[in-house]
Amino acid sequence: MSAGLRYDAVSVGYDSAVVTDATFEVRPGEIVGLIGPNGAGKTTLVRAVTGGARVFGGSVTVGDRAVHAYSRLELARLVGVLPQTSPTSFAFTAKQFVEMGRHAHVSRFGDLGPLDHAAVDRALALTDTASLAHRRVDELSGGDLQRLTLAQALAQEPSVLLLDEPTSHLDLNHRLQVLDVVRSLADGGLAVLAVFHDLDMAARYSDRLVVVSGGGVRAQGTPEQVLTRETLAGVFGVAAVIGTDPVTGSVQVLPVVRSQGTGVASRGVRVHVVSGSGTGAAIMRRLVLDGFEVSVGALSSVDTDGAVAGALGLPMREIAPYAAMSVEDESSTRALAAVADVVVAVATPYGPENLGNLRAITGRAASTVLVGTMTPDMDFSRGEATALWNALSDAGARTCADPRDLVRTIEEVHAS
Repeated sequence: MSAGLRYDAVSVGYDSAVVTDATFEVRPGEIVGLIGPNGAGKTTLVRAVTGGARVFGGSVTVGDRAVHAYSRLELARLVGVLPQTSPTSFAFTAKQFVEMGRHAHVSRFGDLGPLDHAAVDRALALTDTASLAHRRVDELSGGDLQRLTLAQALAQEPSVLLLDEPTSHLDLNHRLQVLDVVRSLADGGLAVLAVFHDLDMAARYSDRLVVVSGGGVRAQGTPEQVLTRETLAGVFGVAAVIGTDPVTGSVQVLPVVRSQGTGVASRGVRVHVVSGSGTGAAIMRRLVLDGFEVSVGALSSVDTDGAVAGALGLPMREIAPYAAMSVEDESSTRALAAVADVVVAVATPYGPENLGNLRAITGRAASTVLVGTMTPDMDFSRGEATALWNALSDAGARTCADPRDLVRTIEEVHAS
């Protein structure tokens, strides 16, 4: 039987509702990832399927029936569960532990038959736990026990699989192995609802995401629709760069700082950063975390520095990707630099696209810190960038060879 899972305007909790009016579905053949901050109610929504949490209103449906209309045995034949915490283990062998997943398919006093043993062997093979078959469960690591608990759920041959943080105890190798198995099973028709804390893994393996926050479903859709800068700031309190995983093409989330404030008092010192191609990203973040008021030169949003500056909400002149700076771009950047107490210029490739950032800080040598060394291979402006850089140095700009010394150097320049 192929069955999906649906939540219709459901309110779930324990003594009282934790999540209210939640509506979403998990169709056969897809993985839906539940994401949200700690304590938002993701696990509670999962537990409501099997009776571990109360349904105060609305309905939770498996197939064409509400979950409360199934007997425990009927529901166990349809729904497999990998809980957040593995069950208390006794002195069973690993194989005996996985065989428990077949109990819903045999009579109360019956023995496992050939089909049952075949299902157990498949589950052990899928989870790479066959080598543990004769080991005692109470002697295994948390990661091995987690994989065996998944094997037990798969041995049920369910139509719906519930996963609550399925990789929390696993090393990188087995994390990929387990999620690749789940992805393959979903592609074969299984309906999977999985709780994720790792947003990159959620985006890589889920067809759709449901965001749980503030007592309800905040957003749902494809990873591209859901994992936006606004959602990450509003739900997780994090300023992040949203990019693309170069291996899978899925959404990639790079947290930059907590968007609710760094907790550091402002120094009242304004620093203008001239950089590009990712050379200034770590510097911007460091200066913001250290309480400086930061602005940046003209950058495009596809430049790593531009993406980080955008995530941090820094004043910036945004320009089109790969386009040369216009007179207006340079004028706007010059205005930002003019009100800064200190300018930080980073050695980076300079060409028509960003040369105006260097021109905009001419005459500011006394309050400029040069980070790194400008080399000929960075100059795509027929020598103009090198000339501007050397002119700043010759006019007294401070040099900072080690970025770890940057804050101290900025303080010294500001005090002089």
